[in-house]
This record gives sequence, structure tokens and C-alpha cells, in this order.
Amino acid sequence: MKENHSIAGKNFVITGRLSKTRREVASEIIANGGNMMGAVTAKTDYLIIGQRFGNTKTSAAFRHGTYTITEDELYKMIEKEY
Repeated sequence: MKENHSIAGKNFVITGRLSKTRREVASEIIANGGNMMGAVTAKTDYLIIGQRFGNTKTSAAFRHGTYTITEDELYKMIEKEY
């Protein structure tokens, strides 16, 4: 994959169950220039929310003003450059 400028340099965190494993999603983000984080902080750009998510990461995202997106929205961001 080529570097995707729409997510290049952006920091991502995942919460909940996704259609792919977290490792697979993280690999796609990294392959397109993004970064993975384990917890939501003030440096997190996007929280990817899957099914059955908890309140800890979503509450932190709200406090820090982090954008929350779905897995589908992530893939639309990645596909923009192709």
C-alpha cells in the first residue's frame, strides 16, 4: 500500500469488536502512515468504535475532543487516496 495522506501522521485507538482483528486493522493504519495508540489521550486523533464498546475510551475521547469514527469510516478515509 502507498502512504495515505488523509491518515498519515494521525493517531488511532480502537474500542469494541471490529469485523477484522485489531492486529489487521492496526496493520492497515500503519501501512497507510497512521499510528496506533493503546489508550485515548490528548494526542489521539481518532477513536474507532466497534460493536460492544465500553465507556472508558469513549469517555476519554469526549474529554479530549477526539473524533469518533466507525470501522467503515476508517476504510473510506483510507480509500480516498486510491
